[in-house]
Amino acid sequence: MIHSHPNQRKGYLMKTKWNNEFFAKIGLIPAYWYYYHKIYGFTLENYIQRMKEKQRKELEKRKQRAKEKGQEFYTPDRVRKMQYAQRLATY
Repeated sequence: MIHSHPNQRKGYLMKTKWNNEFFAKIGLIPAYWYYYHKIYGFTLENYIQRMKEKQRKELEKRKQRAKEKGQEFYTPDRVRKMQYAQRLATY
């Protein structure tokens, strides 16, 4: 962290870095994985892979919906915000 007390905006911008995989690597266990592990026997790697695949599918759905509506998904403003978030997450 750049400073010791992040605000909501900083947390939102850091979501590209602070995901379930990040917290699993530093030793914090996601509660959703713990549930799936106890009920179905999922390993942590399987859980992370499943969540990544789910996010990819959701992104494709959002792109498809925008295309059906005749809208551009990656607008210049969205691209600018994405690049800013990526720069922030690398610090």
